[in-house]
Parts: sequence; C-alpha cells; structure tokens
Amino acid sequence: MDMTRISHDVAVYGGYIDDDNELMQSASGGIATALAEQMIDAGGYVAGVAYSEDFYKAEYIIINDKNDLEKLKGSKYVETEKKDIYKKVQSLLMQGEKVLFIGLPCTVAAMYKFWGERVENLLTCELICHGPTLAKVHEEYISYLEQVYNSKIIEFSVRHKKKEWLPLYLYAKFANGQEFEKPFNSTEYGFAFFVLGKESCYNCRFKGDKRCADIMIGDFWGVTEEDEFWNKKGVSAIFAETDKGNEVLNVLQGVKLFPTSFEKAVTNNPMVLKSKVRNLQREKFKKLFEEKGLMYAVKDYTYPE
Repeated sequence: MDMTRISHDVAVYGGYIDDDNELMQSASGGIATALAEQMIDAGGYVAGVAYSEDFYKAEYIIINDKNDLEKLKGSKYVETEKKDIYKKVQSLLMQGEKVLFIGLPCTVAAMYKFWGERVENLLTCELICHGPTLAKVHEEYISYLEQVYNSKIIEFSVRHKKKEWLPLYLYAKFANGQEFEKPFNSTEYGFAFFVLGKESCYNCRFKGDKRCADIMIGDFWGVTEEDEFWNKKGVSAIFAETDKGNEVLNVLQGVKLFPTSFEKAVTNNPMVLKSKVRNLQREKFKKLFEEKGLMYAVKDYTYPE
C-alpha cells in the first residue's frame, strides 16, 4: 500500500455504539447513528441517504426526528439521487440551524463547493467508499425479487446482520410475509457491485489526503478478538479529520472509542487511500447488462457458454 498519502487526521479510533440493539441495526459500528442522535438532540438536522418508499432508488432526505433515523441506517451500495439537497442544507444553515451531512467523499466535497466555505453549524461525515454500483442494478434487483416472491418489498438491506457483523447478508421482507436472505457476495447484486462501478470511481479525486469531511467512518476491516475494541456485532474505523470532528467524537454519548493508529485502520481498509479497481471484464459485463439485464449478464459472466 502506498503510505506516502499518509494521514492528515487529528485522531483515529476504533469503536462502536454501546447498545446491542442499535449496533445490530447498523452496517458496522453504529457511529453514524450516534452522530445523528446527538445532532437531533441538539435541535439540529441530519441529511443522509434513505431508500425511497418503494425501495427502487436511494435518495437524500433531511430529518430532525429520531423516529426517522431508521430510514438512514444501513449502507446503500448504489448511486444516490441528490436532487436539491445542497440547496436545502444551505437554506437551513443560512437560518442558523445546525446540520449533520452524511455522504460519500465526493458528495461531501460537492456540499462544500456548493456552500463555498466551511461554517460552524455544518458538521460533515464521509463514508469509506468502495464505489457504488449503477442505479439500474438496484432497480432491476428489486424488481426481480418482487417478481419471484409476487409481493412488494417492505424492508430491504444489503448489509443485514443475522447474529453477528459478518458475513454480510442481503435481506428483503415482503408484504406477503415472506423473507429473502442470502450472503451479499453470492447475489447478483453483490456481483454487480464489485464489477460494475461508476466510471468516476476508478479515478477518485477524494482519497487519501484529499478527504475533506470533519469525520470519516466505515468498517474496521481486519480487527480481531485480540484488539481491545473488538466487538463481534460490528466495529467502525473512525477518522477525526478536523479538530471540530474530534471534539464532537469526544463528547459523543453512548459509544465506546479506542484510540488507534492510522496505519492499523487502513491496513485492511485500502479504500481510504485507493480508488476502486476496474474489473477487467467490466465493459463486457456492462454491455450485456445494458442489452439483456442484470440476471442474464451475471449468468453469462459466471457460466459462459
């Protein structure tokens, strides 16, 4: 790993939310939930990504009620509709409201570019990004599941926890009471996520020392039972990129934080530093996907005639 693009962080932690129920509902260590709860408790707003009501797309919403936090929980591995989210956040900031903005590094950078400067009442949290797949992949997979189960999806997650953090499961619950559960990497959705990324993600401009949020969070891959911050239900790698971010983390309620090194946090988390790697068969897969759809493209790729 190229360590010349070293940490510019104020501090780095391993940690998790100190509530087993909340932790099991979170993708990794639940730190985003804790940050969101703290912001709402302070009378502020949270801008983050939720699935649409029919689960066919992922889109930005703004909440200021903890009852709506469920909508923001869990990773979304797909392109997100931004719509007028930057204008909405700007409007709140101009009114003097506090806002927590959670998103991928490129989205956080766009927020700062739109606003033009850093302001005290805006707290930003970026996610360690592996590069989302295309929106059409998600749409087709949701449609496929609903056809197979002949029912509408009422719950969906690409990072469902069964009893522990790993392995990752894709989970769907249907209006007719049926459920679908399968290891994410074994699904057509998972296959497409690794093969069919957005073009810009193969040369990301927001890695390493180009990160710009107050805080970065993601899975603490590589943590073991020998580490003091091990938790079988999920652990987050947490990077305080600014003094402001570190101050917020150090007064964060209901979490356990353990100082660690940048090197340890990125050893098994290369996406902090590196762009998504282009799959050699991406263009072939993309062509098949565009012409014949997700299920055919995955089958052809996996079991070519």
